[in-house]
This record gives sequence, structure tokens and C-alpha cells, in this order.
Amino acid sequence: MTLRSLFSGVSGLQAQSNALDTIGNNIANVNTVGYKRARITFADLLYQNMAGATGATAQLGGTNPVQIGLGVRTDTVDSIFTQGNSQQTGRMLDLSIRGDGFFQLSTGEGGAFFTRAGNFSLDEQGFITQPGTGLRLIGQVANDQGDIDTSMPPQPVQVNFSALSEAIPTDSAVLGGNLSTSEIPTAASSLNTLVSAFNEDGLAMGLQAGDTIRIESGSHNTVPPTVLTALTQTDILTISRTSTLGELADALTTAIRNLTGSTSFDVNVDPSGSFKFEAGSEILNDLVITAVDINGNEKTQVRQLFSEAGTGNEGLDGNIDVTSNSFTLSRALRQADVTSSTEVFDSQGNARTVVTTYARDTRNVPGQDDTLLTNLFDDAERSSGITVGSTIVIAATSDLGAGVIGSDLTITTVTAGTTLDDLRADLEAALVAVDPTRTVTLSPDGSFQISSGGAAITDMRILVDPDGGGAASPGATPLTRMFNNRNMGVDASALGIDGFTMGASTTDGTNTFHNMNTLLNSWNYQIVVPHDVSTPPSATTGRLVFKANGTFDSYGVMPDGTLVTTNPVVEFDPDGTDPENGGVDTLTVQFDFTGVSQNASLSSAAILSQDGSPVGRLETINISPDGTINGVFSNGSTRTLAQILVASFANVGGLVRNGDNLYIESSNSGEPILGSPGTLSRGVIQSTELELSNVDISEEFVNLILAQRAFQANARIITTGDEVLNEVINLKR
Repeated sequence: MTLRSLFSGVSGLQAQSNALDTIGNNIANVNTVGYKRARITFADLLYQNMAGATGATAQLGGTNPVQIGLGVRTDTVDSIFTQGNSQQTGRMLDLSIRGDGFFQLSTGEGGAFFTRAGNFSLDEQGFITQPGTGLRLIGQVANDQGDIDTSMPPQPVQVNFSALSEAIPTDSAVLGGNLSTSEIPTAASSLNTLVSAFNEDGLAMGLQAGDTIRIESGSHNTVPPTVLTALTQTDILTISRTSTLGELADALTTAIRNLTGSTSFDVNVDPSGSFKFEAGSEILNDLVITAVDINGNEKTQVRQLFSEAGTGNEGLDGNIDVTSNSFTLSRALRQADVTSSTEVFDSQGNARTVVTTYARDTRNVPGQDDTLLTNLFDDAERSSGITVGSTIVIAATSDLGAGVIGSDLTITTVTAGTTLDDLRADLEAALVAVDPTRTVTLSPDGSFQISSGGAAITDMRILVDPDGGGAASPGATPLTRMFNNRNMGVDASALGIDGFTMGASTTDGTNTFHNMNTLLNSWNYQIVVPHDVSTPPSATTGRLVFKANGTFDSYGVMPDGTLVTTNPVVEFDPDGTDPENGGVDTLTVQFDFTGVSQNASLSSAAILSQDGSPVGRLETINISPDGTINGVFSNGSTRTLAQILVASFANVGGLVRNGDNLYIESSNSGEPILGSPGTLSRGVIQSTELELSNVDISEEFVNLILAQRAFQANARIITTGDEVLNEVINLKR
């Protein structure tokens, strides 16, 4: 009996000693990164059966078995894999797993270890390693394009800081900012470049490097006249990206002097933005200056530029006349109202400067129903001369279909609010009085369409009595010219005596009306790009139309009236050399202007972003929750370098502790299953933090006290049993 108690006490001492060892190990590792505490459990050992159990009978009850225990044994030492607290470190390669799973480490010789301790570092070869053991972290490595082939076997993760990011050619550019309605057009100067100039209405000239400006024709004479000399076609300037208006003026001066033999003829850039042609004792007639691109296609806007400035017919003939000892101004050029520049990148990563320029469209629009008569002008930009109090009449001798009228017929007396539609209605009423089938409509282009189902109209002249005093102007006012038949042109009938004529049962149109003081709710843009002169860029000019609230609406309309809503695509070759010979690919860049606005705030329109980049070197890395290691390069681009994998087990309790915060698989843990963090039962990875030990020090102290008490009690069993045995021995004495 006493021997049994001694055995129980000894086994109890052993068990509690194991408990103390386990608790001591937990407390020792309270600050160990990724440590998982252990828990010891016990089981009773053996029993001596003193009597068996008996069942109940009719007379007696049953008896229980009589068993005396023979001690205790250590049953299990379990690893408790609850989540430890996180500690922020700010260090990129400090990693924790939030959830289940393990980092897998490799010896490089096929051995595999597993850990929850994520305090990693880079070795001299760029491998991510556990610094205390040199074991390498396992994952999947991306190729040079940043793609990971998941069919390839996992391997040690290496970060190569000598890696380069390939150049990405710009494919799109996004523009934003504002175009101010308060911008005031500024005349171009001699220093402005030709490729960024706009005409006086704010339309892009569209000149490109490689275009040739030439004198097309003209004639020269002297005073007194000698022999009229025809000027031959002469190329005077091949435009470069930096050619200025001043250089063109000098080239014109030199060319005209060479063609005419003059020593006094000069061309300068006037402060108004016009080219000023000054002659000595000589005459230039019908001087035509134009431009052609590399393919010989004419740039008609240059011919229009070199027409005389003014408000009369002389501004429409597309040539310059200079009388002796006098000067003539061409049409004017404007500077861009808003200019910005940015860099895009070609296929080799070279930065290419792109300049975006804008000018508010100051063309006057076709007359509309609500256009005031006092704001009208004609195709030659001549004011109608209509003022408040003016009377508009159909002149005597006009034939409205019932014979010549003997006196002026008043149709409208102008007030401050009289509109073009009022004039239309009053004119229709006057014509219907003669022929009820007649209609007068205002077309979108600002002309009147007059239709008759019966009588003809002959020589209908519209005159203006400026003060309403009954003396209508007999001359050809702009309003009179506008009431010539449209197919006669603006210049037909210089005095307006022909008037408007229409056959019986026909429809015809007048010349067009324009609104003098209304600006278009639009801007014109011009994109200046570097390009080889043999391959001009495409689609570098266009129009931006805005809604009444200032937001982007469209890119204008096509000649057929189709609204353009697609972003322009500019294609240009920056160097003109084939890629096979070391050149770069042609750049095709989509420019998205839809983020540009028009309101009264300051102008700030610019390219906000573009998707190209130069060649870059790896500067730093970041690690995402799914384990992806992204490289951040000096060019601002990012690329996937690798992905850290997480191992899961069917039974994590079956893993064998191996020291150094490592585990190895056992026959009862199951094989490791590697996969992406955050998939299936695997936790996610958090960078810049470490998982601390999950040891609860207060709980361990409680367990320590319990184990101590148990150990002391078992020791008391042994000492008591020893005393009893001594008493038994003394019985024989």
C-alpha cells in the first residue's frame, strides 16, 4: 500500500516537473516573435483492481468496482496557434500573417521549414532570408513583364535592385483645368512661332515643321511704270518647330527684293499681329502667298492670312496689293490665349515635349431667331448700320409680284429689342399680302429662305432709313447686299440695285446674316509635337465646344453635321528613323479633353497625366496583403516582382518544433499546401508589422502557482510514505 503511494508521488513529481518546464519555456519566450505557447495535459496512469463491480439482485443492490490508482503521466504538450498581438515596426520586410498559415523557408537543398516569425531581411544577393538562420523565403517570381506563371514551382524570393523597368510609350494623355472666359486675345509678335499661331478669329493655323511657305504669283511694276513683271513661284521658307513670324517677314523681304530688284521693299510684323508690306516707288499687284505641306497639299489658311486687312471686299480676294510709297496690312495673327507643355515618352523612354495651345473662338456666329438687328453684319464683316429708330423698307421700283411699287414700303421700325425673327415675320407679312402662298424662314446658316407658290419677285431691294425720317439710303448698305440672291455672292451688285429676284413658284435664299457681338461657346486647340518633317503629324488641331454651364460638350461637328464626341488621336514620328535602324516607334497618343472646363476663373488647362514612362531603376518595394511584392521604379512605374506564398496544414498541431522559431512537418501534420495569402483558410500578409508571442504572462503565472502547489503536494506524499515505511520496519524490532 505504501509503495503504491510512493509510486504515485514520484509520477506526480515527474508530471508537475514537466508542467513547470512547459510553463517556464512559455514565460522564457514571452517576447519571442511568432512564438506559440505550449499547453501540457495529464492522464492518470494505471489502476489496481481490488474488487470488481457486481450487479444488483432481487435481494441486494449492486457494488461498484474498487480500484487504487498508480500515478499520473504527461498526456500531451499542445502548441496553441491562436493569433498573437501585432507590433508596428515600419520596416518593409517585417511581415506578419493575420490568420492561419506559415511562411515556408528553404535550405536551398530541398529541406523545408515553416515559421510564423516574419522578421526577414535581404542578403547580399537580394534573397529574402531569416537573418538568424540564413534560410530563404519561398514564393513565386515574376518575369520581366511582371507576370507570374503559377504553373512554375515555388522558389526562393529574390529582389534584384539592379532591375530596370522598360520604357512605356505614351498611349493616352488626360487634360483638365479651365479655359477662362475672361481671356483677352493678344496680337502675335515677331517672336511667336508659326507652328503655335492662331488667326485673328482664334482658328489654329495648323502649320507644321516641314511646311513650305511660298510666293505663288503676283506682278511688279515701278512708278513711273516701266515693264510689268510677273512674279514666279518661289519657295521662301521651310518651317521648323522654332520658326518665328519675324523670320517669315525677313524671308518675305528677301524673296520679294530678289524677285523685283527692289532695294526698299520691306515686310515687318506689325503690332496688330499683321504682316506689314511697305513699298517704295513700286507697285505689287495680286501678290499671292501660300503654304504647302511635304506632300504638296496647300494650307489654305495661309492664303487667307495674306489677304488685306479691313472690313470690305478687299479682304476676301486672297492676295495682297501694295501701292507705291504706301503700305498694306495682311490679316492678323494671334498668340495662344493659353499654353502649357508636358513630356510624353517614346518607345525607348526618351522624353518628348508636347505643347498644347488654346485660343478662344471669336468668330461671329450665323444669325439666329433672337439675334438683335442692331448686332448684324454681313459676310465681309461689315456692320449692318442698323440702329434703334431705323426703319427698314422695301424700296420703290421693287416688284413683289403685282407690279412695281411706286414708293418705299415700310416693313420694320427697329427698337432695342427687334430681332432677326421680327424682320423675318414682318417681311413675310409684306410678301404674303401680295401672294398668300409665300413663306420666309431663317436657315441655320443665317440666310433667309423665301418660297412662293405663285407670283415671282423681281429686284426686291431692302433699304435702311437710318433715323426713320422717310429718306431711306439709296446706296448699297450691308443689309442691302444681304438681300441679294445667295448665288450671286457678297460682291454682286456693288450698289445693291439688282436686289433679290425669284421666279414664280420657286424657293431661293438671300445672303447670310451674322451676329456681330456673340462669341462662340468654344475654343480651338493646337497640339505642337516633335516630328520628322517627312512624316507630318495627324489630327493636331481641333475644336472644344462647351455647354452653357461651362462643362465639356463635344469636339464640334463634322461638315455633314455629325457631332464629334470621340477623343482626338495624334500620331507622330519623333525622330524619322526606322526602329530597325535604331529609331523609335511612331507615337500614337489619344488626347482626352473631356475634363477641360470653360468658366470665369483663371485659365489652367493642361495635360494632367499621361501613361508613358522612361526607363527606371528599382528604388523600393511594397508588399500587399496577398503577398505580392511590387517594385517601385525611379520612373514612377510599378511592376510585380514576386509573390510570397503561405503554407497551410491539415493538422497544425502535428508540426514538430525545431528551434529557431521553426517547425517541420511530421507524419501527423499532413503535407504543406502552398498558396496565395488570403485564399482558402490561409491568412493575409501584413507588411511593416510583426506577430508577437501569444503567451499570456498572467495566465502563465497562475499555471505556475498551480504546478508548484501540485509539485509540493506530491513531494509530501513521498515523505509521508517514507515515514510510514519506517514505522513498518520498526514493527519487527
